[in-house]
Amino acid sequence: MPEMTTKLEEQSAQVGLNISREKTKVMGITQRPSSQPIAVAQGNIEYVERFTYLGSVISRDGDVKADINTRLAKAAAVFRRLDNVWRSSTLILKIKLDLYTSVFVSTAIYASETWKSTARIRQQLDVFHQRNLRKILGITRKDH
Repeated sequence: MPEMTTKLEEQSAQVGLNISREKTKVMGITQRPSSQPIAVAQGNIEYVERFTYLGSVISRDGDVKADINTRLAKAAAVFRRLDNVWRSSTLILKIKLDLYTSVFVSTAIYASETWKSTARIRQQLDVFHQRNLRKILGITRKDH
């Protein structure tokens, strides 16, 4: 492995690129973590259990829980910031629902085609969706 990274560094340097050891991480997709260090730029690259790539959290074990939780948390935070929009009496319900569908639903389920479909994941998405719809419709716990 050291030969390969050395060649990569040499080839990169020829075209003016440098590999940043601080920004480069390694994640092995195996059952047991690798103990063999990978050296770049006079130091070893850090092994990680998960990392974020293009907004998706990728785990070593392939579990999507962290990705789903991160996506829903980000969508929920933005949803809360638009509380004045959801409570507005000047906007009609159709506009509120269109905004919610186009922004929040698409953000929450982005890349969901890569998730394994389990009852727990479906329930988690359903709870998120129903909670937001109740807020938009102005249904409180007292109304249940």
